[in-house]
Amino acid sequence: MRLFVPLLSILIFIAVGCGKDKFLTKPTITIKEISGNFVPLNGSLQVTLECTDKEGDVQDSVFVVKNRLNKRVVPTIRDTLRYKFPVFPTKTRTEIVLTFDYQSILSAQNPPFIPGSSPAQRELDTLVIKFAVKDNAGNISDTVISNMIQVFRQ
Repeated sequence: MRLFVPLLSILIFIAVGCGKDKFLTKPTITIKEISGNFVPLNGSLQVTLECTDKEGDVQDSVFVVKNRLNKRVVPTIRDTLRYKFPVFPTKTRTEIVLTFDYQSILSAQNPPFIPGSSPAQRELDTLVIKFAVKDNAGNISDTVISNMIQVFRQ
C-alpha cells in the first residue's frame, strides 16, 4: 500500500502532462524561410512564416514592423504595415508567405550619401523586420525578428 499511492500519483501526473495540447490559444509564429539578406535595386524579398494556433483561427492579420539599424538617423517611410488575410480553411498550423516588392521594403525616406564615395552612392537600408499575427479572437502572437537585411539604394 505504501508503494501504491506514490505510483498512482506519478501515473496521474504523467497522464495529465501528456494530455495537454501542444498548441496554445495565443498564436505562435516562427520564420521558416527568408529569400535572402540582400534586396537589389527593384528586387523583392519573400518571407515564409509558420503559425500555429489551438483554435486554427489565425485569419485576421499579420503585422510587419521595419526597424532601420543604420547609424545615421533619417526620416523613414511606412515603418509599420498590416496585411489582412484572405479567407482560408481553419487549420491549427498554417504557412503565410509575404512578398515585399522593392517599394514596400524601402526604409529611409532620403538615404544619406556614403561619405567619400566616388561617384556618390547612397547608404544601403540596413534593417530587421519584426512580425506578429492576430487571430480572429483578437489574440496576438509574440513577435519574431528577422536577421539583418540590406536594401540597395540609388
